[in-house]
Amino acid sequence: MYTAGPTGYYLNLADVGEKSSRRTLPCLFWLARTFDKPFYAHDERAIMAKHKASPQHVVWYMPEPSGKLPERDLDRYFRGPVEVAVFRSSWDDPQALWAGVKAGFNQVNHGHLDLGNFELDALGVRWVRDLGSDDYDLPGYWDGKRGGMRWSYYRLNSKSHSVPLLSGEDQDPMATSKLIKFESKKSSAFALIDLTSAYENFAKKVTRGLAMLEGRQAVLVQDEFEIEKPCELVWAMTTDAEISLEKEWIARLTIDGKELVAQVLSPYHAPFAVESAEQKPPQKTNKGVKRLILRLDNAKDNVRVAILLSPVWKGGRYTSSAELQPLAEW
Repeated sequence: MYTAGPTGYYLNLADVGEKSSRRTLPCLFWLARTFDKPFYAHDERAIMAKHKASPQHVVWYMPEPSGKLPERDLDRYFRGPVEVAVFRSSWDDPQALWAGVKAGFNQVNHGHLDLGNFELDALGVRWVRDLGSDDYDLPGYWDGKRGGMRWSYYRLNSKSHSVPLLSGEDQDPMATSKLIKFESKKSSAFALIDLTSAYENFAKKVTRGLAMLEGRQAVLVQDEFEIEKPCELVWAMTTDAEISLEKEWIARLTIDGKELVAQVLSPYHAPFAVESAEQKPPQKTNKGVKRLILRLDNAKDNVRVAILLSPVWKGGRYTSSAELQPLAEW
């Protein structure tokens, strides 16, 4: 429930099917009754309104309780070999802002080179997406060691994910990462991830912060690098949106008449670029998918990349600025 955004799409990490989404789970009725969690059943009834029910739904059915449902956390941090943090502005608004980010271990079963990958929903649209799995029968698909053929495939390596790239290299297939701080407040929330292990060829330290801010109206993605070997640094996110550059550092994304504005807050006025994520068969072709890119040709010493992502809400309002602080002060 937490890792499905308002669009219904899950936080689609690793080899999940493309645009995998929430379907009915009749066991939620049983769990709701057994553990006195009425919102489990409430959530399942909402899904049943869109998808077919099953005999188990009849056996375990739990009616809507009288009175007001208990408050639900807007944010949640799930620990384990793969760690995820998810944030939302509301449970009941289909237009709500939602974001998720992952950490963990690149060698987990079905894993991709995607530590720090994030996704974002707003206005009923998934703006930042993951491409999901490719064809399991591709040659070497399961050869996941360093230098393994698995990492030659676009959907599986770092170049298709919404993660940083240093000198054009994929993350280390043996890398680990961990959420080092998670905080949830009424009007804001954030998670910090230590990504150093994924980029040790060029950086002494790499940290990603993802925050929901401005009264949960916008998302800030802030990355900090301690570069030891000067290199090209690329920040990127993957999207189905049409992208137009209003200014070099401001991009307007459009899907089905809805809009989201991306702004470079740091480095000041650094320029965006747009690239295609399309590939040639036998890999999946990713038709129409794009990458919003920020490229620094000669990154060195301490570098901060901060990108503000704001949906254009009703009335044309969106968040156009945010105060930046070092991640150590978050």
